[in-house]
Amino acid sequence: MKTAKIYFSDLYLSQEAFQQSQLVFPFFASHSQARAAFQSVVNEQGWRLTNQRGTVYLSCVHEGTILTIQNLLQIPSDAFTWKSLVAMTESFARSRFVDRIVWEMTRNPILDQWFAGRGYRRRKQGYDKQLPYHTAFVLGGGGAHGAYQIGVWQALKKQRVTFEWVAGTSVGALNGALILMDDIEAAEKLWTNISSDQVLQYPKAAAKTETLLDMIEQLRSLVKTALKDNGASTKPLAQLLAATFDADKFNASKSQLLLCTTRLPDFKEIVYQFDPTEIDRALQWLLASASFYPAMQAQLIDDVYYIDGGYRNNLPIDVAIDRGATEVIAVDVQGPGINKKVQVSESIAQIQIASPWTLGSFLIFDAKRSLENMTLGYLETMKYFGKFSGYWYTFDEEVFNDSWKPFVHLLRQDAPRLYALMKKKEFWKKVRKLYQQEVSLEVCDRVFLECIGRLLHLSPTVVYTRDSFLHEIREKITAEPTKETDVWSVSEWLYYYREQFFLLSDQKRFLFFYRTQQIETPAFQQIRSRYPELAVLAAYLAYFFKGEENNG
Repeated sequence: MKTAKIYFSDLYLSQEAFQQSQLVFPFFASHSQARAAFQSVVNEQGWRLTNQRGTVYLSCVHEGTILTIQNLLQIPSDAFTWKSLVAMTESFARSRFVDRIVWEMTRNPILDQWFAGRGYRRRKQGYDKQLPYHTAFVLGGGGAHGAYQIGVWQALKKQRVTFEWVAGTSVGALNGALILMDDIEAAEKLWTNISSDQVLQYPKAAAKTETLLDMIEQLRSLVKTALKDNGASTKPLAQLLAATFDADKFNASKSQLLLCTTRLPDFKEIVYQFDPTEIDRALQWLLASASFYPAMQAQLIDDVYYIDGGYRNNLPIDVAIDRGATEVIAVDVQGPGINKKVQVSESIAQIQIASPWTLGSFLIFDAKRSLENMTLGYLETMKYFGKFSGYWYTFDEEVFNDSWKPFVHLLRQDAPRLYALMKKKEFWKKVRKLYQQEVSLEVCDRVFLECIGRLLHLSPTVVYTRDSFLHEIREKITAEPTKETDVWSVSEWLYYYREQFFLLSDQKRFLFFYRTQQIETPAFQQIRSRYPELAVLAAYLAYFFKGEENNG
């Protein structure tokens, strides 16, 4: 099931479909009253739920540990039943980890009996139910990206979310063992001090990777060793695991760890339940799950070879569901393995957490990059729970909502040609492509500034205020280009070189538009019309800075 926060502008764009939506339960006296009520609160309370059966519009209030359903409309579909609609809604509520769900509507004898049969109590107006939880934490493979998962775990602990099962593949299995110990300090210590030579044994494992050439040289060393020895030795990783994991802490855990590996030579998926009473054997299975053959050596267990579970099931959601999970928190860290296509019942709550940012090379381990990825995991999970706002960046509150309408009004007066471009559908297609998400008019101010932040390569591991974000943008615009020394993947290095040194990169075009705001010759107008999204971003930033100067 897909869930999306929606706004009035989204309803306007899908008005034809929304006007066909109908009440199923008696929240209001008529379909038209329910639609009007939904439109009046959509910006604050509106959600769209979609699954294989169709689309539902939901209005709800989340206060503390209670989720109150105040309106529910469905696009007419024979596939929907009372049971499936309530299952979808309960799944949505459990994805917010509330204790209780309340249906605030008019009662009648038929509904009384039906809701009672599904564990609900009658209220003066409607029904309520205490929600049970059987939660699984599913961790995908991704090598050095795994620090992100520890950041997600930190945020879940802060939100007091617990798990009956942890299911992991490759680095997800290793992190699952850390989670099983319930020792956040041990996990942080491991990832913030990790290096490639602590994981694999090859000549350049301890070398610095501060440039693209350094990165390529280290990868070349790994490949040569892997070809020579049929995979680089995982002896350093085995020693690291033995020094980190504590059998007593494993035995104290109430959770189960399920890990995936791949058996050779038939490439069959094998699921192993971690047994802390046989710690040495259990650590062998952890190594097997993480042995990314042929870069790493296969692991021999009981005269059978096993390799990385990502070859068959890199994000083992199905493993958790087969054990009885009713909520699945799945963390995909962009590993190279195969993610199974899993049909998930509408009664199962799915929380998918994955960063929009690339997380570096999955084969090169670096403490600094691990700390950044861990921070990203924490911040992006806290955004899911509504503690921060933003998509690419993290803000301590929704801080830009008063700026968009005055800017558009000013653009219409002072730059009518640019305003005319902004009204076209093609413009918004380009904005969505740049932002890589759907864009609602109600949050355009934040969306546009986030796009500017990406163009200028602002750090995503900071919690920004409005003023601090604008300050960082100003600093980037006025600063001289500096040599970057982060541990990046090859694709990140290539992107950096393109943006910094290619004359026609998006960053260069944006800065050109920003610095030529006052020039209105036909040639400049023609250039802006070819890249209207970048021209509008530049005008928007100039509007912000001009407002700061006037206020100052």
